[in-house]
Amino acid sequence: MSVPTVHPTAIVDSSAVLEADVKIGPYTVVGAGVKVGAGTTVGAHCVIEGPTVIGQRNRVGHQCSFGAPPQDLGYKGDPTRLEIGDDNFFGDFVQISRGTTKNADQTTRIGSRNFIMAYCHVGHDCVLGNNIIAANAVQLAGHVKVEDRVVFGGTVAIHQFCRIGTFAMISGGSVTSLDIPPYCRVGGWGCAVFGLNLIGLERNGFSRDQIRRLRDAYKILFRSSVPYEEALKKIETEFSDSKEAQNWVKFFRESDRGVVRERENK
Repeated sequence: MSVPTVHPTAIVDSSAVLEADVKIGPYTVVGAGVKVGAGTTVGAHCVIEGPTVIGQRNRVGHQCSFGAPPQDLGYKGDPTRLEIGDDNFFGDFVQISRGTTKNADQTTRIGSRNFIMAYCHVGHDCVLGNNIIAANAVQLAGHVKVEDRVVFGGTVAIHQFCRIGTFAMISGGSVTSLDIPPYCRVGGWGCAVFGLNLIGLERNGFSRDQIRRLRDAYKILFRSSVPYEEALKKIETEFSDSKEAQNWVKFFRESDRGVVRERENK
């Protein structure tokens, strides 16, 4: 294991912790209360403010801002946190805010193995899972929760407090103020549902039977004339063997903002 490599023009606070093989690029500033895990590389002209913990083997591009105070009118300078997992990629100009005191643990969290491309913004108190892909300029407002293996097209905007379900795929240029259900393709202004994310499910090892059961449950939940709660009860009983269908039931019932639905054809 080798010692950290810090460019002569970089500024690293004496209280910051850089583990083995960390590389800090030119003109980057690493502030007090920052810990950077082994094997992580940080590009040029970045600013990392604490309290922030960055895990191992992350790749951080140029001009990124991590751990900046939250863009929240109620923030009064409290020592809130940013925590980032392992093996993530962050493109140039990515900005991630720390948490606020409005959230129980006052922490913005990013999981592991995510691919976050240039110009993305992750607002305060967001919680991102693992294996997420976000194309350029995805904008996540505060308190957004993104589950594992979600794929965002470019220039997507998500309203504060929204939830994005696992294996959802959101097409480029989409905007929503509602929750996006798991396993679905959505897009457009308001993010109407356009079917299952079949390619994503197949590529991630879902069996034909799992997908078939999801198709059948999808028709009841999104395309039938059955009232909303009745459809959920029907799926709860008739698809008890499908973990994915039951995840839909749980997701819909836990939604505070409401969940996007299929757009009506007129």
